[in-house]
Amino acid sequence: MRSLSIKLQLSLMVSFLALVIVAVLSIVAYIKFEESLLGNIDTTLRYMGGAIRAELEEKGVPPENREAAFRAITGHDASGHPSQCHIWMEGSEEDLFTSDSPGASLAPGLLHPPAEERPDVGDLSLFNIAGVTESRAKSGLRALWMRRALQGQVVNILVARPSGQLYYELEEFLRLLLVSGGSVTLIVLLLVPRIVSWGLRSVTYAGKQLGQITHRNLAQDSMMTGSVPAELGPFKSALDGMLGRMNEAMRQQERLTADVAHELRTPLAVITSTLQILRMQPRTTTEYEEGVDDALQDLRRMAQLVGQLLTLARLDAVDKIPDPVEVRLDILLESLAEVFADRAEQQGASVVYTRSEAVCVQGDEAELRQLFTNLIENALRYGPQNGMVCIALQDGPSPWVTVCVHDRGGAIPPEVLPHLFDRFYRGDSSRSQASGGTGLGLAIVREIVLRHHGDIVITSDPHTGTTVTVRLPRK
Repeated sequence: MRSLSIKLQLSLMVSFLALVIVAVLSIVAYIKFEESLLGNIDTTLRYMGGAIRAELEEKGVPPENREAAFRAITGHDASGHPSQCHIWMEGSEEDLFTSDSPGASLAPGLLHPPAEERPDVGDLSLFNIAGVTESRAKSGLRALWMRRALQGQVVNILVARPSGQLYYELEEFLRLLLVSGGSVTLIVLLLVPRIVSWGLRSVTYAGKQLGQITHRNLAQDSMMTGSVPAELGPFKSALDGMLGRMNEAMRQQERLTADVAHELRTPLAVITSTLQILRMQPRTTTEYEEGVDDALQDLRRMAQLVGQLLTLARLDAVDKIPDPVEVRLDILLESLAEVFADRAEQQGASVVYTRSEAVCVQGDEAELRQLFTNLIENALRYGPQNGMVCIALQDGPSPWVTVCVHDRGGAIPPEVLPHLFDRFYRGDSSRSQASGGTGLGLAIVREIVLRHHGDIVITSDPHTGTTVTVRLPRK
């Protein structure tokens, strides 16, 4: 399933947020407007109810004058009878006053108000009395019911005013909100994609710049030029770092290719020259055998180089050990010391292993064997003639296991030490092509150590010799 673009996602989110805001504001505005209109009617009803109560509490007023006052308070004498009133004493079957007339009958809700709206004595309630719909306005009423104690009895005052015009105005206001809200939403839907595109112009520009990256311009300081928003700052820094690492990997690959070509070209040239010389004129059997032996020696060197390159390729292909197992490091080192002791004896040297208790690490036994084989071979190859190679295993410091391979050779310059693990690197005094090395042994060693989550350090001193220290995590 194809994922949505960032532009479309942001546009949808912003549009939805704008729609929610418009809807919330419209609802709040509608509620506030309704409360304002109802508040105006409620204020008028409270005034009318208070005036009627004051008129009732006034003593010595003739009934006809009191009824005239009620009609004046409720506006019954005005054209259209905007207000209605019903006043009665509880327990009496006769009403004190009703505002009905042949032209304006009292609403049923005023003659028999709903019981659930009945207030306590001394209190009042405000409620709506529903009406029928006429044209575009509702004919309902807004009513006030007041109960007061008067001369030992309870008087009920019920006044109401038409609320149809209120709801008509609310309907008009609702239409206005729908039109204005819809217009705002439509404008947002049209403008948001353009605004989002403008905001993402840096990302678009960066994409165009990244599309121009090749292996030839990776070395530039920064591929993303121009102003970058603060939010893209970490992305730009990470991208520059990644491109820098890619550039270094490309340069290393180029150097590796050139070194491999150089290393293979030399023995191939020697083999070709040897065979051509053998064919130039008749030779004795001994001379042919010597020429073939020289060619075979160069072929063995090429085979060694190809084997080491394959080993590095395998180590580079997988960062982790596929199936790590428990390896007895003390037994492994002891067996290697025995193997190299015979070889060292032929050149007048010796290999000494300092025995220790059982020490176990987690890893690949074949890789660990190759790791320490390379280190012992280097110590014998580059150490002094008739010298001694010492192998020491130490359980610690916690949580590490430490292996030291020491020889008496100490002529490695300090400026050469950091480069000894580089592929095809040879120091002038420590690694010479004449010794038969390919320049890949220590590179393989470092890769194996890193795969086992350890570290390796080489130190060299003219007086004490050269020591390679390998630390591996204890099982």
